Amino acid sequence: MSGKRFEAQVARLDWQPGARPRAELVDSVLQHHGRDSAREIAPAVWGVLVGALIGLLLKGMSLESAAWGPDSGLLGLGIGAVALSGLLASIFVAAKAARLGRKAPRLLQFASINLLTLALVQLV
Repeated sequence: MSGKRFEAQVARLDWQPGARPRAELVDSVLQHHGRDSAREIAPAVWGVLVGALIGLLLKGMSLESAAWGPDSGLLGLGIGAVALSGLLASIFVAAKAARLGRKAPRLLQFASINLLTLALVQLV
């Protein structure tokens, strides 16, 4: 019984094997799902660069051989302050991006890659 109903519905749609969807239909489906624009790589690249820079500054604070390491004086204090403020800013931006979610996908992409890179630099 259900097979006959299915065939009747297909007959009403005038479906033909091998038929292709209209371009307008494809565009509307892609636009509805948010895939009308390509994924941008710039936020990820900036996240890697900023995360690596902050991570290296933080890592250098504890290394004796770094120019801004322990007992390096005023230069070490200045670079250490910049590194710690960068870490706090990264955490703040990640929290804000997580809260905004779908409204700011590029910010979320930047913040997640930034924190991931920062953590990887610290672990290496």
